[in-house]
Amino acid sequence: MGLFSSSKKEKTIAIFDIGSGSVGGAIVDIPLKSNAIPVIKKIVRTDIKSSKTSDLKTFIKDMTSALNETANSLYNKKGGAPEEIMCVLSSPWYLSAVREIKINREKPFVFTARLADDLIQKELLGINKQYEDKYGEVDSKPEMIEHYAMSVFLNGYFVDDPIGKKCKNLEIDMIISLAPKICLDSIRETLSRTFHDTRINFSSFTLSTYLAVREKYISPLSYLLIDVGSEVTDVGVVSKGILKSTLSFPFGKKTFLNSISKKLKMDLRDVEEIIGLHNDKNLETSRSDKFEPVLKSVENSWLESFNKCVNSLPHSLILPNTIFLTADKDIINKFADIFRNEKSSQTPAIDNKCDVITLDTPMLLDACKVNEGNADPFLIIESIAAKNKTIK
Repeated sequence: MGLFSSSKKEKTIAIFDIGSGSVGGAIVDIPLKSNAIPVIKKIVRTDIKSSKTSDLKTFIKDMTSALNETANSLYNKKGGAPEEIMCVLSSPWYLSAVREIKINREKPFVFTARLADDLIQKELLGINKQYEDKYGEVDSKPEMIEHYAMSVFLNGYFVDDPIGKKCKNLEIDMIISLAPKICLDSIRETLSRTFHDTRINFSSFTLSTYLAVREKYISPLSYLLIDVGSEVTDVGVVSKGILKSTLSFPFGKKTFLNSISKKLKMDLRDVEEIIGLHNDKNLETSRSDKFEPVLKSVENSWLESFNKCVNSLPHSLILPNTIFLTADKDIINKFADIFRNEKSSQTPAIDNKCDVITLDTPMLLDACKVNEGNADPFLIIESIAAKNKTIK
């Protein structure tokens, strides 16, 4: 060991999970060796207060208010000064697109960093159109928050480090994510008040989940990633270990609960209470007889939206029957049952009965340690992904 070599075993980062319903924060020690696991030292989560208006600027204002509260609470818990900040965005704060890039030439060429950048810029032109379709007329340009190569093949062979190598044929599977600059600038400004000059990076929850599942599960190689957010449900399709497509549809937890509320003509708070009692099998028979048909009707509506979404995929992409599911703990089992219940929920897009793996806390604690506070599955997933990126 050299005189000035570092013996550092981990680095401390702050992770902020920015969703449509809440903002979570954690101080995490990320190991610098592959045989160690992340350690979450402090955790905070703050709900986003809903405004009656639904325009993007108001939504950003509500989100940054929750982010500010989360950041201050996390700082006051004194979990250590982070060396960097990772903000993981969930829908609707970002747009992800998966691209398969292919180059075939008669003469050998060298794969360089400049070539890689040129390819990314070319793909951005097409993704910008998707961004405009999603966000409409927003007085904000898109900003790329991540580009991640899931696989690179040179002359038909997988290559872990392709820069500087010669080839005639190049194939890259890449995920690229964009977010409104107005949103990212608001996040940077908010966090700088608490963490000052700490560097801020951004990522998507879809990529974080993909990396965490790939880190923890050796098999299966093909599966669906489904995240039921507050406003939107995101779907990722992984085939032979590679994320091949990302989709979303506007039917999340909030829509699910509001639909039940309207059908039963009761307040949202009462619906949440009934769902809690139903989950614990403590709902009295008379209320259960009235509640269950409504629940089934709304579940079928969500499933119909899911089928419509995935049926837009190319027919050449066969949907796997293994699902990794993320959702808030009060509704995750409801959505798992939609796919597990063969009689009522068999989706025509998937040939066989589904194997649903809920990415909740017990399933993840062997890949991430939590020292204090309520274990938060979203922050655990993002900590595992952060480790994957750090030691890649």
